[in-house]
Amino acid sequence: MLFCLSLLTAVRANAQIDTPTPLQEVDPDVSSDSDSDDSAYEDEDPPPKKKKKGKGAKAQRDEEEEADPDAEAEAPPPPDLKKPGTPASPTPVPAPGSPEGTPTGVPGTATPAKPPEPTRAPPPPLLAPRISDADLLLVWNRWKESRQKGDAAEAEKGRMALLQLRDEVSATDFDAFSVSLLRESQEKLKAKDTGRAIKLAEAAVSLSPNLPYAHFALADAYARNNLGAVGNYVGEVQAGVSAMVKDPRFWRPALANVGAMALLALLATAVAVVGVLFGKRLRYILHDFHHLFPRGLGRIQSIAVAAAVLLTPLLLGLGVVPVLLVLFAATALYLTVTERAVAAVLLALVGAIPLAAGQLAGVTAFAGTVAEDVYLLERGGFTGDDAAARVLERQANKEATFAELFALGRYQARRGQLQEAASAYKAAAALKQRNALLLTNYGNVLLAAEDMEGATRLYQEAQQADGSLAAAPYNLALLYRHQARGLPDAQVGAALERAKQTMDVAQRLDPDLLQRDLPKDDRLLVNLLLLSPTLPMGEVLALADGSTSSERVETQLDRVLLGASGMVARVYPFVFALIFFAWGYARDRLVATKSCDKCGRPVCRRCDPELGRGAFMCSQCTNVFARKGVVPEQLRARKQAEVQRHQTWMGRLALALGALISGAGHIFSGLPIRGAIYSFLFLLALSVVFLRDGLFPPPYGEAPVYLKILPAALLILPLYLLTLRGLRKRQAE
Repeated sequence: MLFCLSLLTAVRANAQIDTPTPLQEVDPDVSSDSDSDDSAYEDEDPPPKKKKKGKGAKAQRDEEEEADPDAEAEAPPPPDLKKPGTPASPTPVPAPGSPEGTPTGVPGTATPAKPPEPTRAPPPPLLAPRISDADLLLVWNRWKESRQKGDAAEAEKGRMALLQLRDEVSATDFDAFSVSLLRESQEKLKAKDTGRAIKLAEAAVSLSPNLPYAHFALADAYARNNLGAVGNYVGEVQAGVSAMVKDPRFWRPALANVGAMALLALLATAVAVVGVLFGKRLRYILHDFHHLFPRGLGRIQSIAVAAAVLLTPLLLGLGVVPVLLVLFAATALYLTVTERAVAAVLLALVGAIPLAAGQLAGVTAFAGTVAEDVYLLERGGFTGDDAAARVLERQANKEATFAELFALGRYQARRGQLQEAASAYKAAAALKQRNALLLTNYGNVLLAAEDMEGATRLYQEAQQADGSLAAAPYNLALLYRHQARGLPDAQVGAALERAKQTMDVAQRLDPDLLQRDLPKDDRLLVNLLLLSPTLPMGEVLALADGSTSSERVETQLDRVLLGASGMVARVYPFVFALIFFAWGYARDRLVATKSCDKCGRPVCRRCDPELGRGAFMCSQCTNVFARKGVVPEQLRARKQAEVQRHQTWMGRLALALGALISGAGHIFSGLPIRGAIYSFLFLLALSVVFLRDGLFPPPYGEAPVYLKILPAALLILPLYLLTLRGLRKRQAE
């Protein structure tokens, strides 16, 4: 009797195990938390699974294939019916799916099993396809062939395919392809096909939105098509200028060209100032120089000797600065303090031009440096494989820096080269540890390789290394969400809550992440899903080593301008300019000739000892204008006419110099500071016009001419007119 009661208890316990939970009653896909791993019939085939209501055979097979093979749901062991004296147990209920009337406890028949624990569909795979420059070129050639054949539909498909590839490899621009389109656009413009030219230029802009010349070419096409549509081409010009300012490949050469033009204008200003001052006082220089020789020597001979002395630096090829210093030394005794100060400052600045030009070349160097390779890798565009090969070569020679390895790994990761990217990141980590940018990108590689645990650890370390970086918590939140899609329902809630908390941290750091679009599940690309923080531009520009260019430019200008090199070349222009400035104070002690304020004749105390030390008129003008009754009226009138002719001549000469170079007339009229400023601005604008092609060409050609000529014209025309007006007004007064 006791044995029968125990047997009845076991059968009732079996019925309790198979009872569904309330959650399973609502959603049959939810699995039970309690599993039984014991079975008395391990060698027998499992009974057929219960088909869910409303589902076909194919759906049932799919659910069976998705079930966890490790989760075995078998019935508990039935009671031993072979023992003698064992009473018969109550008739069991037939198992679902078994033939009717077959008892579950009879040996040799199928035993009803617990329904399998339903599982969620696995998350979609993360994709990181390998794409090389050859693949990009293949798509480009297909598009090009479609355009040449005139197949508009296929051409549009090719364009969209290339744009899709650009996005999938996270490239900012495809410069080389856009430049090819721009050449085609220019050919269409020459053929007067503005409509086709606009389409090609628009395609170039869509491929490379950060390429300045694409916007400039589109603006040109818009203007030629409809000059009245000002908003179209002005907007593109603004976009092109904005792109040029942001791209070091363009703004650095532009800055170098502007700096070179400014230095050239400075040199030209010094030549103009010293030349005008020397030419105005040449008559008095030659007069005093003649007094250095015996009285029997004619003036022609003394002039020839003076010319030989003044031209000695030029004949010996000593450079521009020595020639200017000699002219300044010869003129210093005849200049005012302001004129000497302006000339001395300009000569000292000219002496510093080689050093300034060398520094400018070093600071603005970019093309051909390591920085250019890193920048191209960070952009991820076409021809990036060439830059990657150069970095790999430097890495093999143990010359690669952290920035190079970082950019290389990031480029390889975006091109689907996960193993190579991991190697590059490991090498970079050996040079700089706990770098949040590196840890985040390395985590992306591990996540793409399905190493969830490793990616989680790196994202968390990146958060600890830099709490202001939003990419690490953002990617970690996406990882949690991705994992939650494959977890049992009992664990999904906790995983999603953890993902939400992590995403909140990222969005607090960068609110713009709320508007970010994620790729669809059918093509879940890692490059489009995750954030890949870039290298700061400061670290990229730090690799632009222009020391070689700096030394070369400095050496060449030392030879041309100074005629020497080294420390002597750096010092002697300033020293001699200062000495000659002080030399001018010896004017009265050396009895230097002055200019007559009336007629301009030399006021020489050697020739006329009666003149006082402070005399400012020659002896003739003194007798005519200072002493009454000494000179007859006829001679007085003649002298007045001579004075009038002299002043008229000097006014016309000042106007002529002002018409030739703005500011030169002011220098000639005794306004050296104002004249030097006007001359510099005028010569700067003039150098922009004549050197519009630039000394340091950027990639893919030059900027449009109107961008250079228009600012120069806006500067030069008002300046030119205002300076001439000022001279006329001064003469009228």
